[in-house]
Amino acid sequence: MVENFMAAYKGDILVVDDVPDNVRLLSTMLTTQGYKVRKIIKGELTLEVAQVNPPDLILLDIMMPNVSGFDVCRQLKAEPKTRDIPIIFLSASDETLDKIMAFSVGGEDYITKPFEIREVVARIENQLRVVRLQQQLIAQNYQLQQEVIERKKAQDSLQEINQTLEERVQQRTAELTQANQQLKTLGEELQVALSQEQELSCFKSRIITTISHEYRTPLGIISSSTGLLEEYHDRLTPDMRNKHLKRIQDAVKHITKLIEDVLFLNRPEGIALAPNATLLDLQDVTLGVVQDLQRVLLQSDRITLEFEGCDLPFPIDREVMQKILSNLLSNAVKFSTAPNPIHCYLCNTPKTLTITVVDYGIGIPLGDQSKVFTPFYRASNVGNAPGTGIGLSVVRRCVDACGGQVSLVSQENQGSTFTVTLPWAMPALSYASSSH
Repeated sequence: MVENFMAAYKGDILVVDDVPDNVRLLSTMLTTQGYKVRKIIKGELTLEVAQVNPPDLILLDIMMPNVSGFDVCRQLKAEPKTRDIPIIFLSASDETLDKIMAFSVGGEDYITKPFEIREVVARIENQLRVVRLQQQLIAQNYQLQQEVIERKKAQDSLQEINQTLEERVQQRTAELTQANQQLKTLGEELQVALSQEQELSCFKSRIITTISHEYRTPLGIISSSTGLLEEYHDRLTPDMRNKHLKRIQDAVKHITKLIEDVLFLNRPEGIALAPNATLLDLQDVTLGVVQDLQRVLLQSDRITLEFEGCDLPFPIDREVMQKILSNLLSNAVKFSTAPNPIHCYLCNTPKTLTITVVDYGIGIPLGDQSKVFTPFYRASNVGNAPGTGIGLSVVRRCVDACGGQVSLVSQENQGSTFTVTLPWAMPALSYASSSH
């Protein structure tokens, strides 16, 4: 009987909605699907209930008296015991700003009322699958750590044996001396191998966690819009259909850029960026990058541009220039809130091109500034802000390939200034760069 119950049990769902009929409807539907369902009709009780007995997932209504679903989500994400519980918002609102707010406060998904039980179950199963995969990863990491500890114990034992052998070396023949040296060499190789294995495991874990977190939002947008187009295609106006198609296209572009940046960093050193640099119209390229950011981030109106000497073209590969500008500007937008402005200055002289991007955002702590150009590294104060930690690495790779320099001046809670200097007499463009 216990085995049958575990096979049927799919998860513990906490439903939070101030409308009893909605709670009963969801409870009945989800119980039928094999879920354990708990119900709350007062949003202010959610944190207490979730801390006493954390559920596997929370279905959270937005519009509730006394406290909104957004505030409840903030409270849950602020507590260590509840911050990792996935939250799916339920709302009758289809407004983009409401959806953006839902994801910005930490929600994993957004379902618009009225909803189909198949959609709700599919969204729930998707989030629970992600949670289980994360739990498996944590368990595997713990197992690996235990293996490292055991190997370290073996290494310590091996060192004790070496010490004993060294004390007896003088009484042994030259053959035994040579054998002892070989044993010591093997111990050193084992220590190097263990260190490399541990570093590789940490690096892989950081990549998987960062990329999966960054992909979740655009994939959620694609899932939401495609679901709406599939279920309500005949009832949507042409403008609404175009709106959802545009959201899907922008989300795909965002994912594509992430993949391109990762592939860009993964190209072997020494492979050329492009056959030849071309003379670019700096103002045209810069305005194109800002327009692309407007479509994706919806905040490029905060960016002010200033050009000096840019009526003359500059010799540089177009992809390299776009990557430098795009990553510096998107980085400034992500880590500075509206209405704080972002300034971008381009100064083209007969010897150098200087690109300066200034923001008045959260800044970078002093202890992190030497590491921000390392792939997948994120500063300690970024919190839940979106990003993969590879944008500045791409900038550094491009600047190094051009024989230029990039510098940073930043103060926490005051803002950051990035300055890129590119020479006119650039070397052959390549991916070769110094180690950092």
